Amino acid sequence: MGFFAGEMVPEIEQESNEVLSAGCMYMFRKFLGKTHNNITDPDDIIKSMWYSNPHFRGTYSYDSAKNTEQGLQNKLAAPLLRKNGDPAIQFAGEATHPHHFSTVHGAIESGYREADRLIHYYAQH
Repeated sequence: MGFFAGEMVPEIEQESNEVLSAGCMYMFRKFLGKTHNNITDPDDIIKSMWYSNPHFRGTYSYDSAKNTEQGLQNKLAAPLLRKNGDPAIQFAGEATHPHHFSTVHGAIESGYREADRLIHYYAQH
C-alpha cells in the first residue's frame, strides 16, 4: 500500500496505472539497491480517486509537529454552540481525534465521542 500527498495529488490521481507502477518500481529499486534486485512488478494497481470524488475531495488528515503543539485536533473537535450554549453542530472524523488522526479507528472513536457528548447533553436537559 502506498500513499501520495502534496500539491501533485490531482495530477498523480489522473496518471495511468502503468505510469504509477513504473514510478513506484523505480523508487523501490533505487532505494533498495542491488541486494533486492528480485522485486517483481505488481500484477495490478487499485487506486482511490478521493481527491476528485466530490464526496471526499481528499483523504487523510496530516498532522505536523506545529499542529500537535497547538492542539489542532481539539480545536477541530470543538462543537459550534448556539448563543444559549446548546450544541448546534458537532464534528467527528479522523482529523478531530487527538491521537489516532488519519485512521479509521480515530474516525470511529470520534463518532463515539460526539454521540457521548449528545447523550450527556440530553441527559441534563
